[in-house]
Amino acid sequence: MSENQALLGPKPKVTSSLVFATIVVCFGSIQYGYHMAELNAPGQVLSCTEFIEPWPEAGPYADTWFGKHGFQQCLPLTEEQMGFATSIFSIGGLVGSLYAGRVADRYGRKKYSFTNCVIGIIGSLLLFRANSYAQLIAGRFIAGISCGSCIVVTPLFINEISPKELRGSLGSMNQVCINVGILLTQLLALKYADSYRWRWLMLAGAILALIQFLLLFKIDESPLWLASRGDLDGAEHVLRGLRGGDRRRSRGEVDEWLQSRGSSRPATGSADYTQMNSHASQQSASPESVTSSSSQQDVSVKNYFTDPRYSKSRWAITVILVSQQFCGIGSIIFYGVKLVSGQLPQYAVLVNFGISILNVVVTLGASSLVDHWGRKPLLTASAGAISISSIFLSTGIVTNNAAMLVASTFMYIAVFAIGLGPIPFLVISELSPPEASGIAQSYGTTCNWIGTFIVGYGFPILNEWLHGYSFLVFAAYAAAFTLYIHLKVPETKGKQDYDLVWN
Repeated sequence: MSENQALLGPKPKVTSSLVFATIVVCFGSIQYGYHMAELNAPGQVLSCTEFIEPWPEAGPYADTWFGKHGFQQCLPLTEEQMGFATSIFSIGGLVGSLYAGRVADRYGRKKYSFTNCVIGIIGSLLLFRANSYAQLIAGRFIAGISCGSCIVVTPLFINEISPKELRGSLGSMNQVCINVGILLTQLLALKYADSYRWRWLMLAGAILALIQFLLLFKIDESPLWLASRGDLDGAEHVLRGLRGGDRRRSRGEVDEWLQSRGSSRPATGSADYTQMNSHASQQSASPESVTSSSSQQDVSVKNYFTDPRYSKSRWAITVILVSQQFCGIGSIIFYGVKLVSGQLPQYAVLVNFGISILNVVVTLGASSLVDHWGRKPLLTASAGAISISSIFLSTGIVTNNAAMLVASTFMYIAVFAIGLGPIPFLVISELSPPEASGIAQSYGTTCNWIGTFIVGYGFPILNEWLHGYSFLVFAAYAAAFTLYIHLKVPETKGKQDYDLVWN
């Protein structure tokens, strides 16, 4: 047992305050999942491709509340326009992820989350009110900015409030809640995905953002962010609340974090250090002082891409985060209803609802496996199984075998949920040194958004060209990615030190 382990004491309990803080933070992930899938079910009625009455003899649309208040029943869109409206969300997400990490490093995870909720509300209200293609695009883009920021800040926040023994399980809640957001979309779509009420699906995104905005008042700032600003007393106070009043563990966690930064607690005490750090811009810190956020800001974009210290982690992050999308998950999340409706038109929305339930259940069940089995074995098994299920999915489409199509789609979602779903965002900070965690999270999320856009915009084109054989492309990529994980990606389970991870 190491000195730090002895200092931390027994394995921490999952306290009610830790659970509540994680849930509040994960509302950002729920919004991300919701907006990802919000055009999946209502896409055909929204674009005037299909007309679905909410009930028999529904009456003229002009007599409804929407009709009386100037809302168009649908927006006439071509297939290409609908594809762009779907994928522009990824461009907004890319923009949001580019600056989120550094802004969150500067102003704090909690303060930035407030701002992000406001952006999300604006985007959702634009989607709700959209009466033209341009307004639809603007709403999707702004919602994407909010979600791009959410998916950077949420894993950071969870990582920084979780004890390292539970970091894998709690970190997996990010992906669980993304899937909860997708499930919520499909659940509401069962009632509202018709030609009269599809706009309520757009408004629900604003309600989610408003709920998180209000709940954020009930939680504290990230303790590690406070410590990085020199407020060691504040960091320990927050940790005591999250750890059920355990002073020994709270102090031990701060000391362990300081040690991982190559620093130590000043002999004068944390209160004196807080005062000293407030004048950091005017004084030079001693070698023994805690690394403040100014040192974190020294890891500029240029340094991150040119310093050899970050090259291995950067390449691993690039491949893992892009590959999560290039294995084809976006083809199901964005176009699952249309994919299934070719063979089961009456049950397409219901089948996608079932897929979403499976996604949540398996991801939740797999969350404990991340800490038990480790990141690398689950990633390897998940990517390999995705390759196999993609082959069966392609076969089901090509042979018009509805049973095989549905079964292989469920299989694909299940194996994605045990590894390639929850682990990529979790390992970004684990593969990176502490001083680069913010910029690494932004960079990794940026890579993921680029992959999301390419699949979201490119899949309809690829599918029109190759039809069912398009999933063989995903199968081949997943097989190659499996080999890359085996050869190049280290295990991060239980490793706090960057040099230990990369050995």
